Amino acid sequence: MTADVVELTRALVRVPSPNPGGDESGVAGALAEMARDAGLPAGTVLERSKSGSRAPSRPNLLFTLDFGPGGRHLVLCGHMDTKPIGDAEWTADPLGADLDGDRLYGLGSADMKGALAAMVLAAGRLTGGDAPAAGRLSLLFTADEEDGAYHGAQYLAEAPPPALRDAGRPDAVLIGEPGGMEADYDLLHLGSRGIARLRATAYGRQGHSSLSGEPGTRNAGVDAARAAVALAEELELPSPADPYGIRGWTTTVNTGLAYRGGVGYGVLPGRMGVDTEVRLLPGMTRADVEKPIADLVGRVAERTGARLEVEFDEQGLLPGTVADPGGPLPRAVREAAGRVLGHVPPDAMFPGTTDAAFLQPAWNVSVLPAFGPGLLRRAHGADEWVSVAALRRAVDLYAGIAAAFCAGADR
Repeated sequence: MTADVVELTRALVRVPSPNPGGDESGVAGALAEMARDAGLPAGTVLERSKSGSRAPSRPNLLFTLDFGPGGRHLVLCGHMDTKPIGDAEWTADPLGADLDGDRLYGLGSADMKGALAAMVLAAGRLTGGDAPAAGRLSLLFTADEEDGAYHGAQYLAEAPPPALRDAGRPDAVLIGEPGGMEADYDLLHLGSRGIARLRATAYGRQGHSSLSGEPGTRNAGVDAARAAVALAEELELPSPADPYGIRGWTTTVNTGLAYRGGVGYGVLPGRMGVDTEVRLLPGMTRADVEKPIADLVGRVAERTGARLEVEFDEQGLLPGTVADPGGPLPRAVREAAGRVLGHVPPDAMFPGTTDAAFLQPAWNVSVLPAFGPGLLRRAHGADEWVSVAALRRAVDLYAGIAAAFCAGADR
């Protein structure tokens, strides 16, 4: 009896993997069992060592199918973790994987356990009569994508384990992030934006709040808020030229994401930081972000008398990526989309940051960052759901893309 992508997705949703929290072992175990049932070769667990010991709760999984000499090597990639439930007020059970008509509700249903299930079944389909005559297909399921990728794509890019090297250098990577904006598969994302994370911190002197009117007294919370308003309204960043004329070639600045510091009522804070992120275009450097922000925060300090400092997150800057729209992987996606969906999605930039930020620079190959079932706007919030029809199409799409790409002779 053929496994059903909807039931596999429901099974994965019911295995929690919130991050921060950091434990993908349950999902990895479920995927390994699904892959075995689909007829795939045994997978390999790839884990970052920490202080000489392994990190068994943070596995990455690799499965590889060899179709024959020649052809190309495609990696279908996706992450096993989800964001936490957080403060979102769900009307459905976040881990219940409930079905309501065409909707499958659950944390990670769109981002991106549905794509993982579809990739397993698509690869299983290619173990039989639908296998291409040449090439290689790998499934790479990563940990820690939702909280910095230290145990996942960052590790795989920095120090590729032997099993990953043995699989051979890929010719292209397709990541199954939920790529729909207004409808499933409505855009072909050639690239994803990078990210710079930073904190602007205001400093004062902690003291009794009733003395806020005293000369020389400052409220670090108000100073941090002024810095946030300036970042939101006044920051101007350089924009690299768009080499391909694709939709969504813009940066965004999101500030006020969190305020860190203070004691509470009755106490003027001595320190208050405000977290900010900048979503970057391909080609932007740290200097493109650091100098304009430092200059702006300096002007705020000068006109208000505040003491302000800016510090980048320890991860620094993750670059944006973009693939040549005429390359073999975008061509294979368009061909499969035309056949399965009945239309060819227009080219675009994915608004978010994905594992492509690590894998593309490390492997120097074409990476499509988000071609999977689900809409981005449903991720990271209450009542996340994925379309059942989109899940079923994902299996056909991934199988068609892999068959066409892997069999290709031009390299």
